[in-house]
Amino acid sequence: MTAITQFESSIAAADQLVAIYFELRHSRNLGQRGRLDVGNTDLLSLPRAAVVASMSALDAYVHAVLYERIPLALKSNPVPDSLCELMSSAIPIRNGNSFRDAIPLLVAQDSLAELSAKIKERTLAFLSYQAPEKIIAAYELIGHDNVFERVADLWPGPATEAEDIKRNLAAYAKRRNQIAHEGDHDANGHPRAMQPQYAQGCRNFIAGLVTRLNRVAFNV
Repeated sequence: MTAITQFESSIAAADQLVAIYFELRHSRNLGQRGRLDVGNTDLLSLPRAAVVASMSALDAYVHAVLYERIPLALKSNPVPDSLCELMSSAIPIRNGNSFRDAIPLLVAQDSLAELSAKIKERTLAFLSYQAPEKIIAAYELIGHDNVFERVADLWPGPATEAEDIKRNLAAYAKRRNQIAHEGDHDANGHPRAMQPQYAQGCRNFIAGLVTRLNRVAFNV
């Protein structure tokens, strides 16, 4: 499964969650629009979950790109500086014992593939790629600097300059964290307002962003 195919499968969860929200409104005779009363605010967990699903789909996509492209970047000339720094942490040979531990990697038939697998297991698997600065750093590893400028060049229409895109992504990432870590409650314990249109906007923005990130990563 390619990175973009995996993303399309993942982002479908956001579509399904929003669709279920509207189905439940209909089944409760609430209509398609309008504020929910206290007894039906449980439905708002669905668009909130859709925001989390959209951001998770982005995160999974960037991971998939790195896992596929890092072995190729290691064979490029020159290898990106940030990738060299990252890879050096996988083979910290400082003494005889650490050299002995590194021997299986050094003598492997495809040492670069082994090194890529090790850095994936030790480092990349624990990183999150949702905030703009994280995605910038990820794409630098595979030789694409200024990735949001590249994305902006591929994204016509208003509010699609690099700074606009980064600002929108940062806002969605912040809301995702508020939902995931704070139950989407403000400092006073009150739930933040949520509309399904917000979740749909997040989903569409992430889909547009990933489409263009994919064109940058794979030159398509």
